[in-house]
Amino acid sequence: MDEILAKAGSQAVTFAIRSGISIASSYAIKTVATFVTKIPEADASRLRRLRQKLETRIEIISFAIDLIKLVAAKGNTNLGSTLRLTRDLKEEIDQFDSKITNITNNYHAKKNERDSISAVEKYILDLLARIEEVIPLINLSLTTSGAKLSTALPQYVSPGRLLQASNHINRNNETFAEGVDQSFQVGPTFELTMFSIFHNLASVDAKTRVTWKEDMRKALLSIWRRSSSERKYDYYIRLEESFNDGLYHDAEEETAKKMQLDIWQIVKLYFTASGKLLKLEERNSPVLVLKVDKNLKSPFVDDRGTSTEDIEWLAFGEFDAQSSSDDSDSSDSEQEEAGEVDQKTINDSDNETSDSIALLEYIIRLASLQCNDQQSILQVHDERLSMYLNDENPNSIKTKKYNVDEVTDKLEKVEINETHSSA
Repeated sequence: MDEILAKAGSQAVTFAIRSGISIASSYAIKTVATFVTKIPEADASRLRRLRQKLETRIEIISFAIDLIKLVAAKGNTNLGSTLRLTRDLKEEIDQFDSKITNITNNYHAKKNERDSISAVEKYILDLLARIEEVIPLINLSLTTSGAKLSTALPQYVSPGRLLQASNHINRNNETFAEGVDQSFQVGPTFELTMFSIFHNLASVDAKTRVTWKEDMRKALLSIWRRSSSERKYDYYIRLEESFNDGLYHDAEEETAKKMQLDIWQIVKLYFTASGKLLKLEERNSPVLVLKVDKNLKSPFVDDRGTSTEDIEWLAFGEFDAQSSSDDSDSSDSEQEEAGEVDQKTINDSDNETSDSIALLEYIIRLASLQCNDQQSILQVHDERLSMYLNDENPNSIKTKKYNVDEVTDKLEKVEINETHSSA
């Protein structure tokens, strides 16, 4: 399915690329900072310098690991050995927390003071040496692979929609109360049509073997942030079918569908400008496709690749209210009641509605970034943000944009021949 969508020219971004270094390393750096306040100043000054040096090296190597994993995920096989090298280093850095904690826990009796200080210093020096040893190899690997990462905003990104999504995310960050057992909605409720994959096993052609079927004519999609004891940023997507879709529904026989998925289970996102690329011939409007790995149990798992047994594909297009109204000639009272309930739910949550696929796409991208990196989008590096905004699919169809100089130059080359007819 990935290959089909890639060939269709969909814009794509991989979310399975977790942040290179666990938040445990930053916690361990703080553990060292606390430790130096308890020891003699001469030793404390030396450890502070080592701690600062280690912090800088971890920050540099973290970005390099992120870049290597991203390029490798795009199919660059030249980085295979380097990827294994960075994984080993990442594990060492992630274990820094537990090892430092074990060492500093021995700092109780006066007789253990020198041993603890010496052990902390030796461990930091060993880790620094390991990082210094790996950096030239990583640098050589990135150079020879031709990997590049630009912080420039991609041409196809809508600045307006991106700012809207950022505003929704930041507003939620400000109002979210940690420690409160409650979920807070991020952004509007999206009124969409949901599709899922139907596998036609009888078909010989791979292209026709996979087709899309409509699961919910009108799906109410909302993104929520919840409190979690394990992580600061944790999001999930809630989907509810609305019977106020212009079709006839027997309320006694049918039950509205509901589903929920964790946002960190989304391993890949595809955006296509036209539903026709997914063989949804009746749809010319944008379609968003989510690749969901239901086997993922935590956003912090090692990203050695996702499973293949429990992959779910969900596609979302704009809900055509006019078309749905034309399809139905029923004015059943149960339909009206269902509509009232849906609207009441929206009003009670004091929430706006939207059918913008682009806005939904950017909210998912930014929420996934915060979830994976466990920090606000206002704090992440530009390069990391760029990973979540740039299209990684080389087959995507991009419209060439000319600058003023190019257009002027082309106009100057145009020859205009005037012909005058005789009277």
